Amino acid sequence: MKKALFLLLLITNGIIFCQTKDYTGTVKSKSENLPLPGVNVIIKGTKIGTQTDIDGNFKISVPDSLEILSFSFLGMITLDYKLNDEKNIEILLKDDCNIDWFDINHVGFYLNSGLINNPVGGLFHFSFKPHYDWPNIKTGISYQTNLKENVFINAYLNLHHLFVSCNFNADINSSYRSLDYDNNIDLSAYSVETSLNFNNFSAIVGVSTINFNKTSTNENINSIGPTIGVGTWIGQPFLMSVSAKTTIYKNLNEYHVEVKKQYKGVYGFLKYYKVNDFNELSLGIGIELSY
Repeated sequence: MKKALFLLLLITNGIIFCQTKDYTGTVKSKSENLPLPGVNVIIKGTKIGTQTDIDGNFKISVPDSLEILSFSFLGMITLDYKLNDEKNIEILLKDDCNIDWFDINHVGFYLNSGLINNPVGGLFHFSFKPHYDWPNIKTGISYQTNLKENVFINAYLNLHHLFVSCNFNADINSSYRSLDYDNNIDLSAYSVETSLNFNNFSAIVGVSTINFNKTSTNENINSIGPTIGVGTWIGQPFLMSVSAKTTIYKNLNEYHVEVKKQYKGVYGFLKYYKVNDFNELSLGIGIELSY
């Protein structure tokens, strides 16, 4: 009698477990709202599953005792969906974001010539990442001269790839500029800026301080001013970055424009700098090596 009752209990439980509900649905890409064929649809905790067809549609029978479907697809974030009374469902999968920074460990050497005032010069660039979850540190210095009275120095220390997500990252850039020009202009300036990068567009905001002396007019300007600018990255086939910014001081403005181009292992740039009566158009070409 006991054996009969135990067998009856097993049969009853089996019947209950085998009761299923049919679910249908469509899986789409959330970013493009297009159907995704070949998505794996698995009843979580089992090996029971199916795949979406060419139109992103699927049909699956789920035991009553289970209630979660797992949706996975290459390049998308896996989604666990809890079933409810809705028998026809729409699933939107988000793009997965695996960002590789190709500028982490680089050392660069450039020939840097001023086409207006300082024909001789060079630039050294170095970048590294101290720890995998730290920002990328970039530093460097450029030097230009006419081998006489003109000397133009620009040094920088930057922290790149802060607050990283798929469509946003941020940089903090600091720089020092020193200029002796024609025994007439003596300048030193410091800047700290934040570059907010949205996809291929950047917004630049910051603050700078300047000490500017001009002998011919007895000008002496010590001022702090805001820096604003924009930038963009142009991908294949151009592989080019463009940025422009200005700093507004009291009775003085400072302007920077830079275009940087990559071709295989060779890099080139064109920079324009202007403050008061001094302006320089610099052309550079060099290599950046990974280590």
